[in-house]
Amino acid sequence: CLSRQLVIEVDGEYHFTDEQQLQDEARTEFLNKRGFYVMRFTNQEVMNEIDNVIETIEDFLNE
Repeated sequence: CLSRQLVIEVDGEYHFTDEQQLQDEARTEFLNKRGFYVMRFTNQEVMNEIDNVIETIEDFLNE
């Protein structure tokens, strides 16, 4: 959501490896330094708790 400087990432299983977590942290830091807020959800959250995911996003957008 560029107009609100929000980046939403959905992380699959491979995001739990040490190497991928370091890459994710670097990308998040890069985006944060440019004024973006990064919101992360797991695949499981999106598939099994979509109402909570949507509520979290809406809460951010309504701040």
